[in-house]
Amino acid sequence: MWRYGPARPPKRGGLYKSGGLEMISRISKLLMMVCAIGLLCSVWAVPASAQDKDKTEKPTMYTYVAEWDVPRAQWPDIEKIYVGGKDTMDKLVADGTIVGYGYYITVVHQVDQSTHGSWFQAMSMANLMKALAVVKAGSAGAPVLSASKHWDLVFETKLYGYHSGTFEGSYLRVSTWTVKPGMGETVEKFEKQYMVPILDKLLADGAIHGYQIDDQSIHTDNPYTFDMAILTNGAEGIDKFYAALDEADKTDGLAVPAFAQSIDYSQHRDYLALVPSFTHK
Repeated sequence: MWRYGPARPPKRGGLYKSGGLEMISRISKLLMMVCAIGLLCSVWAVPASAQDKDKTEKPTMYTYVAEWDVPRAQWPDIEKIYVGGKDTMDKLVADGTIVGYGYYITVVHQVDQSTHGSWFQAMSMANLMKALAVVKAGSAGAPVLSASKHWDLVFETKLYGYHSGTFEGSYLRVSTWTVKPGMGETVEKFEKQYMVPILDKLLADGAIHGYQIDDQSIHTDNPYTFDMAILTNGAEGIDKFYAALDEADKTDGLAVPAFAQSIDYSQHRDYLALVPSFTHK
């Protein structure tokens, strides 16, 4: 869903667990699974069920992300702005301008990167810009905003799923990958035929409240990057996501280097944030 930081390809968000040998092990498992899918897709025709799924592809959803690098002493101030804007955002959901919104607080901090962020989603660029005008009017003049570094991003996706309602205590896990030129088809097949079914099952089981796989709509950064994001049902949802990947690895033990050859792994980065509250229609 979201790329974190202004014009900094090496520093991105993350979907998969990070940290020493455990991260390497989990990423390696994912790469092996992806490679298998990439090879199979290049050898065999796409199954009829996958073709049918493409025919019923969801309409494009657009996401506007605003990120801030806020001085530590002013963290409570920006969080008050997010909470205070809830009524305004709820009205935009109610009248159909947007379909969702939320805010997040960085958990794993990096130098000169975002400490806080917010997003809202619409089914057209026109409605996205309409909501942006309302948001800017509501926060104009806030001292904490003028004192903080800031950047924006706009994404689009047809691969997403959400529970309806308002949810508290979620975690945002975003993974950013950079695709090598000419390898987009292999990665796209992996997204649709492998990751989406896993994420849909986690959504149905209640382990996550939402997910989306994004490309930038306004290319302010490397156009070969894409993001995969989940919004978990509490911290336990992160563990359930890892468990789902482990289970998939057991049932599909093929290990072929197709995906590994399709991405520039040196550019992969992870991001984790607490989401005190988000709403989706």
